[in-house]
Amino acid sequence: MKFLFSWKGLLIAIIILLVLIAFLINFRIESYDRYDKVDEFNFELSWGPYGKKNISTFNDTITKDLMSAGIVTTDYILPRYVKKRIYNMLRDMKILSFPSQLDLNYIDKERNDNLYLRVVINGEENVVSCRVPWGYDLKGVGEETVHNYQFMTLTNYISKYVYGTDEWNSLPKSVGGYL
Repeated sequence: MKFLFSWKGLLIAIIILLVLIAFLINFRIESYDRYDKVDEFNFELSWGPYGKKNISTFNDTITKDLMSAGIVTTDYILPRYVKKRIYNMLRDMKILSFPSQLDLNYIDKERNDNLYLRVVINGEENVVSCRVPWGYDLKGVGEETVHNYQFMTLTNYISKYVYGTDEWNSLPKSVGGYL
């Protein structure tokens, strides 16, 4: 007990406290930097057969493919917490360094979804696209597959989120289908 009340103990306690405060301040600055950039990016994702389904934070819209009945677009502002999550996914996967065309080594002109992602982060833009076979399982080897997996995980997250929104579900039902 005498140690804590001595000058040495008090000095050590102050140093530990200062180091802890410096760590917490640095942690908050890094956290702020990581999450606050959400206003400095936008994206547009098109997916589905012919790439007619779409969400755009540039225009604050979503577009639903009604198949034989055409398409319908409505206003939609992505909630900030979802935009933050998408921003962090894009940042972690280093989307700005992705190739413009992902190759899934699959050619079937009839049965695939077309994916198109346009991203602008801090003024830097990248567009990534690919054709995805229906039922693609995300398996494979090599760096190209890592890009494919990250891209598919991101696009699946975004499209599933859109499918769950009230705005999407209030749009007319699709008529017909694609073969």
